[in-house]
Amino acid sequence: MRVQSPSLCRRLFGLTLIAVCAGGAVHASEIKGLQLNAGATGTRAEIALDAPGEFKVISLAGPDRLVIDMPASSVSPTLSLPAGAGVVTSVRTGKPVPGTARVVFDLSQTITALKPRIEQSGNGPVLVVEWPGDGASAATPAAAIAVSPTSAQAPSAASTAAAAQMMAPVAAPTPTRVDTAASAEATSRLISQIAAANAAASARELANRPSPQAAMPGMVAVAPSPARAAPPPVAAPPAATPPVKTIQQVMQGQGMRPLVIAIDPGHGGQDPGAIGKNGTREKDVVLAISKELARQINATPGLKAYMTREHDVFIPLNKRAALARAAKADMFISIHADAAENRNADGSSVYVLSLRGASSQRARWLADKENSADLIGGARMSANTTLASVLLDLTQSGHMKASEDAAGQILDGLKRVGNVHKPNIERANFAVLRTSDMPAMLVETAFISNETEEVRLKDPAFQRKVAGAVLDGVNTFFTRQPPPGTMFAARAAALETASASITAGGSP
Repeated sequence: MRVQSPSLCRRLFGLTLIAVCAGGAVHASEIKGLQLNAGATGTRAEIALDAPGEFKVISLAGPDRLVIDMPASSVSPTLSLPAGAGVVTSVRTGKPVPGTARVVFDLSQTITALKPRIEQSGNGPVLVVEWPGDGASAATPAAAIAVSPTSAQAPSAASTAAAAQMMAPVAAPTPTRVDTAASAEATSRLISQIAAANAAASARELANRPSPQAAMPGMVAVAPSPARAAPPPVAAPPAATPPVKTIQQVMQGQGMRPLVIAIDPGHGGQDPGAIGKNGTREKDVVLAISKELARQINATPGLKAYMTREHDVFIPLNKRAALARAAKADMFISIHADAAENRNADGSSVYVLSLRGASSQRARWLADKENSADLIGGARMSANTTLASVLLDLTQSGHMKASEDAAGQILDGLKRVGNVHKPNIERANFAVLRTSDMPAMLVETAFISNETEEVRLKDPAFQRKVAGAVLDGVNTFFTRQPPPGTMFAARAAALETASASITAGGSP
């Protein structure tokens, strides 16, 4: 047997190493698609990959950009880059170093993206990047409000009576239909009444001030001589029409913020939820109802919707609450469709979190079923779950009363549009409701296991009806407990001022 020389061995080893590296390059991740969408909840980018891999996120300013570097990745030569949408003005790709793929999102403003994450879709893994926002550029333009000047000489009684008349419907909002034009008109009147009240107060203050002659007793007032007649008045040119402002611009000018309602369509992705007798999947119908609810909320002055998912994707239960907190939501509503062994069970239900057990055996069974969604999706439980749960229980208890009040209002709204399964709110330890910093509830819209209600759940008319009932409860809750700095608080203040003025004035 012939002994090979050391140099030949080194050459063979080098060729082997090159072959191994080349084989690894063949199996490297590739960016095969890129989509960009802007909706009512903000801007969402989806980077389709042929295999999951590591990524690094870099935020840059001057100009504002978000950069994603993916080591051991490449860009498909057939990749088509989308046009700008939402806060993203354009998208670029590049290769900063060999073997690394880079995607650059040019932004129109300074905004912090939610933490990017890898989701599983029907076509493989997708890297998702989201920028929260109100979607004003992509959604249907909000109703416009014309803020016109109001005369300072208007009688205060008339203005307060008009304000009281305007505020009267707020105490009992319409349960099923959201009239955008009427809401915009009411908002316009509200701003005008506030401006009129301020102008009237300024006029009264000027009228009550002593004149310079009265302030100086040594001066003698001399009456003007009516020797010459005053010239005829000259007609003033018509005042220019004030610029039309949107509801969002008026709210910003008044220092008011919208109330953010987080809508969480249950299940999604590889977790279909309950399935009806005719094959209807819970994840599909609750997404449709959630989108309708978001549409109605965004059409309501003073409210803004945020959806934890707008597509058929799986999101772990704890991630849903985290997304709502990142969007600074004021309320969290998880939408589901119930199921039971009894095919005749029907009606809607509303659940809140309980830290001391369930209010019924069915509530406990439903919480266990919903909490198992993470096992279907493959999410891991943290090693510190017990400690985190204890700490969460301590902070969550402060929002239990608000959750019960809000859930009660939503249940009352559902009672006005259809039958309910239980007359009172139910309680159980739902993992998705452990938000710790906002009122949270879970709404079971109907029983998908009931063949009649399965058909209704797919009906757009029924979806609008249920969404309107939920919105009615949200409106009633925030009207009775308006957070400071919101349009609901401004309405409450205007109503209180009008009521006080009428009481002080007495009867004629």
